[in-house]
Formats: sequence, C-alpha cells, structure tokens
Amino acid sequence: MNTMVKFLTQRAKAIVVVVGLLAFGLTQTHWVTNSDLWQKWQGALIDRRYSNRAGKPAHPDIKLVGLANSTISMDELAPEEITASPTLLLMQQPWPWDRRVYAAVLEKLMAAGAKVVVFDFVLAAQTEGDGVFAQALKKHQDHVVIGSQFSFEDENGETFQKYTPPNPQLLLPGTKNIVGMVNLWADPDGVERRGRYRTSIERETPQLRKYAGTKYPDDLIHMSALAVEKFTGQVRTPPYDRNNFIDFRGPAGTYDVLPLEKMFVDKLWQAPPFNGGNIFRDKIVIIGPMAEIFHDIHVTPFGDMPGPEVQANMMATLLDNSSLGEPRPIFSAVLTLLMLGLTLAICLWIRHALLKALLLIGTAVVFLVGCQIVFTRGHSVLLMMPPLFCLVTTGSFGVVFQFALEQIERRRYRSVLDRYVSKNVARTILDDKRSFEEALRGRKQPVTILFSDIRGFTTMTESTDAEKLVTQLNEYFLSMVGIVLQEEGTLQKFIGDAIMAAWGDTHSDGIAVDARHAVNAALQMRPALAKLNDRWKDSPDRAKWAIGIGVNHGEVIVGNIGHPQRMEFTVLGDGVNLAARLESATKQFHMDILIGEETEKLTRDQFVYRGVDLLTFKGKTNPVEVFGVLSDRSQPPPAWLATYHDAIILYRGRQFAEAIARFEAVQKEIGGEDFLCTMYLRRCADYIKQRPPGNWDGSHTLSEK
Repeated sequence: MNTMVKFLTQRAKAIVVVVGLLAFGLTQTHWVTNSDLWQKWQGALIDRRYSNRAGKPAHPDIKLVGLANSTISMDELAPEEITASPTLLLMQQPWPWDRRVYAAVLEKLMAAGAKVVVFDFVLAAQTEGDGVFAQALKKHQDHVVIGSQFSFEDENGETFQKYTPPNPQLLLPGTKNIVGMVNLWADPDGVERRGRYRTSIERETPQLRKYAGTKYPDDLIHMSALAVEKFTGQVRTPPYDRNNFIDFRGPAGTYDVLPLEKMFVDKLWQAPPFNGGNIFRDKIVIIGPMAEIFHDIHVTPFGDMPGPEVQANMMATLLDNSSLGEPRPIFSAVLTLLMLGLTLAICLWIRHALLKALLLIGTAVVFLVGCQIVFTRGHSVLLMMPPLFCLVTTGSFGVVFQFALEQIERRRYRSVLDRYVSKNVARTILDDKRSFEEALRGRKQPVTILFSDIRGFTTMTESTDAEKLVTQLNEYFLSMVGIVLQEEGTLQKFIGDAIMAAWGDTHSDGIAVDARHAVNAALQMRPALAKLNDRWKDSPDRAKWAIGIGVNHGEVIVGNIGHPQRMEFTVLGDGVNLAARLESATKQFHMDILIGEETEKLTRDQFVYRGVDLLTFKGKTNPVEVFGVLSDRSQPPPAWLATYHDAIILYRGRQFAEAIARFEAVQKEIGGEDFLCTMYLRRCADYIKQRPPGNWDGSHTLSEK
C-alpha cells in the first residue's frame, strides 16, 4: 500500500497530464462525439445561447398566412360569408382541397402586390383543379414557389429516403424554377438548428452514392433559398459544406399568422390587418399548414415551432445574411487544447484545493460567457462540449486525485504522529495548520491541566525487574491514556511514570467543558486503576499500584518549545506548575485526587467536591483553595458533607472549639478514621493552646513541592 501511494505521489503530475491527454483524445473520436448523450449536451449548450440572446422582431418582409384550425372548421365565419365566396365553398370540401383554392390564393396575393408567394406544401397527388392552378403557376412563375420533399420509406425491410416532386400536371411546359424542398433536417438530437439549402437525390440517397461517387450535382434547392433568390434577384444560398445555423428570431409566435379563410371575406380583407392587401405588398408570403391535424411541428432551440414559421426564420436568415457559422474542426481542436493546457496549469501549479476549484469554475464561467459573446456578436457557434469536457474531466480528476492523495498521506502521517504525540496535537498539525502555526509562535490561553503519578515508583525501579516493570507500566499507560483521549484531552507528555494531559491547548469546546472533561478523566482513573490492580493481583510479576492526580485550570503559554534538533508542542506556566503541586500534595493529604479552586468553580454543578485546605505552596504568596472530588452529581452528596464544610468555616473563623465539635461529629458519621478530620482536629487543638497570629487567614503553607 505504501509503495503504491509513494508511486502515485511521485508521479501525480504526470498522471494528471495523461488523464488530460486521454480526455482530449476522446473528444476527437466519433464514438464519443456521436453518442446520444454527447449530442444531447452539445445541442443543449447551443440552445442555451439562443435563449440567452435578446430576441428579434419578425422580419418585416415576410408574412405568414396559415391554414389554422379555424380554416378547417370555418367556425369563425358566418354562413352567408362562406356562401358569398366560391373559394370558401371549395375550402369546405374534404381535404385535400380542390387546387382552384391555391390558384385563387395566388391570384389574390399577386393582385395585392406580393413579391413572392411560397406554398409550404408538397402537392404530389393528382386533384381537382390541377389545371387551373398549373396555369396560375406558369403565369406567376417568377414570383411563386411550391414544395417537394425527401421522405423516409420502407422497402424490402430497408429504410431509405425517397424524393417526392410535386404532381407533374402542375408543371406546364415552359414553367421553370418554381420547385423547392420543404425538408427541415434535424441534428442528431432531433432539434432543427441548421439550414441545408442545397442538396441532390444522389447525396441524400445512399443507394445512389456508389454510382455518383463523391461528385454530387446539388441541383435541388430549398424553398426558403429559392424564395429569397426570387425576392432579391440574387443567389444567397450558402455552400453545402458549411454548417449554417438558422438565426432564429425567437420562439413560436414571433411571426403573426393571418388566417387564410379571412382573405376571402371582403369586409375582413379591407379591414386591419389585411388593409385591402397592403400588408402583403412587396413581401414574401408563406402559405402553410398551422392546424394540429397537419402535424407539421418541429423542435427548435426555442421549443416546438410550426414548419412555416421555421421556413420564415430560414428566409430571414438569408435575407439578413445572418447565418451562424461553425468554425472548422481544426479550430475546435486548437481551442480544446488551449482549454486543456489552462486546466493542467491550474491543476499542477495551484496547490490549494479550494483555490484550484474556484479557478476551474471561474475558467468555465469565462469560457461560457465568451462563447455567448461570440455567438451573439460574432455570429459563430463554437462547439463547447470538447473544451468543457477536457476542463471538467481533467479538472475534476486533478482536484479529486490531489484530495485523495492528501487524505491518504494525512492518514499515514497521523498514524506516525500518533505514536509520538497526542492525537489532538496530530489533528491540529494536519487539520488546522494555520492555528497550529500560530500556536508554535506561542500564545496565552486558558487550559485545564491534569498530572497523575504512580506512588513509590522510584523505589520500584530499584527492586523490580526492568522488563517486567516496563510491561506493567505500558499496560497502565494504555488504560490511563485511553481515558484522557476518550475525554478529548491532549496527551502532552510522559514524565517518567507521570502523565501530563491538557484540555484547551489544541482545541476548546469552552473552558467549562474542558474542565469537566479533565475532572471526569480523573474520576475515571480511579476505577480503571482498581480494575488493573484486580487483574494484576494474581500475577507475581505485577505489583499493586496507587496514584495521585492533580487537576488545575489557569492561563498558560501554549507553544513549540525546545531545540531545533528536538522540538515539543507543550504548555507551561504557573497553571501547569500548580497542577503538578496538587498532584504532589495528594501524598500529604492521603488523597488520590486534588482539584484547584478555578477548576472547582467551573465544574461545581457537575461534581461533588469536598474542601481540603487553603494552601500556600512553597514559593507562592497567595493561598489556593484545594478540593477533593467525591463523585459526579449523579450520586447525592454524603449527609456529613455540609457539616464538614461548616466546620472548616468555623476553623477559618478562629472558632476552634466549635470546629472541633463539628469535625468529631463528621468523623463519627463517616464511621472510621478520616485523615482530613484528624488533621483539622489536631490543628484546632494546637491553635487553642497557641492562638494563630493576627494576620492568619486560615491558610496552611506546604513546605514541600
């Protein structure tokens, strides 16, 4: 495992580069870029640019006349209005209509001054009135366009495209250049975005390609391109080999649709919006199916749109010469490489994980904004998927890979550090480097310190086998240090057989919580030692041990102390010294735990304390109240405790006779010899014989450290 981690760490940058190059290679393969998911996301990114761009109004030179639902049902016209018009009577006949309807529409629009009339239909079948419509088409051949189409058909189990021209009877001798394709070719994701304005039967029919080779005549023109040529007198058809995106002006409804049937009601024809036909003067007029029954609905970047309105957008694109181009594949490849290079630079040279992620996100945002600007102002559709794929794939791998390696290294370092320093110190070093670096410089802060020491250990070292003693000591440390760590303390150090622990040095949950953890650890050491002694009693290689514990809370200095060859993260100061003095004083008071007054103040609601003495330690001038801890508050205080504390008050108030009575009562209630009561009884007797000096405050000076 360590060998693998070392290998990955040493070659981390090379691995990220390889992943980046692999991502770039995938963007150049058809099996990735032609996949459904890729095409879906690539199309969605293009469509988002359409919707983010400000919409445009309908082109003023294009008008739509639709075969709407009302045209089929005639429900918006009065019966007398229908009977007054021969054309409307013909429109009441079953579909497909008599072609005299189209002839009447063409003549009416030409009379109104329309410049080009486009019938967005494929009139392939033979129908009544073909001759009349054919004459009208020939008459206005320079101003009219009708449809042809490619359609998919099944033959002998195979699907292929078949070209369907209009009914030959509509094309009289001498009629030319009036047929254009109605087809709208969708992208692989099913969305209509591009305008294919010229093609050929050979190009669209796979069965014929083997005969045509690679030379296609492209002799079929789209009706939108043909209409624009007739309107402008110029050829504006882009070459086939360019990806010409339609400059959609907005969603469906951008172009108002004028109902066809209302053209043949005189009073409606004279009124707005027709205004006697002036609305069509010098315009391209598209007549097309808008009713649901025709199913001529196409998916566009703006959602569903009727076919005639898509044709209108294609014509507007050609009229304004605003087709959106797509750069050549080499440009996309170069752009993708540039994005990959920038991504690798961020991944390899930025070490901070959060900053790295922010830079990658910022790069993606800048790229998205840049592509939108190029789309809106430069009329160019940059393929965003390849660069974004490289950025997201390489960037995500770089961040996750670095994070994973850091976590593996962190765990490895922690496993090593835990052997030499406390888990809390290790966690501070690895998880909160800034805080630890501040601590290394040294700072003052409130900390609770615990000292524990084994009684008579020095004597044991002289009479006990060293190997056996070390084994027993390690068993003892395992139990006691486990309690410290369980109570979220920091194992500061081992001082021979002594344990020094701290709460609040590396982290703090509040000084009261820190103090509670420390006292709780001291209390738990009692039964833990009893359990060890019980286990050791039957072993000749083990001795029965007793310990003393001192706990004190105070302001100390936290920092990294030592020599450059050997540094130690520790605490020092008067608060530490007092904890050590309290541990030592346990021997003089025949107690196993002594608690300093600051710790007692912070935790008196959680533990039951017994006052021990007001002590002035050697080298100190101010006395310190010292307590013994009996239990936590889950156990009720003993009945004699209040009397005992009253006795101490009487003692410090120089009422020694009354104090003696109280101490004797307490000793009797305890039911046996009590060292503290005996100690105070002896002191009271001495002070009755020889009164203490006038400045006596009830404190006792310890002569030993």
